[in-house]
Amino acid sequence: MTLQDLALSVRETDSRTYSWVILQGTGEQGTFVSYAEFDISECSYDSYSDALVAGFSRLRALGGRDGPRWL
Repeated sequence: MTLQDLALSVRETDSRTYSWVILQGTGEQGTFVSYAEFDISECSYDSYSDALVAGFSRLRALGGRDGPRWL
């Protein structure tokens, strides 16, 4: 099982709320790493830190002790 290349980002909306997004590396080789959306929060948060904590919780739930791994 391969460790997945995942990243967490927090985005601000026009209404000054925040949401998290988990990105997955596409594996493309180049100057910059390329990512695609993997999972997106279903609700918005009043603060950046609340969105970050919720996103981290979801990211952590994807993997066990050795991180997110799948075939």
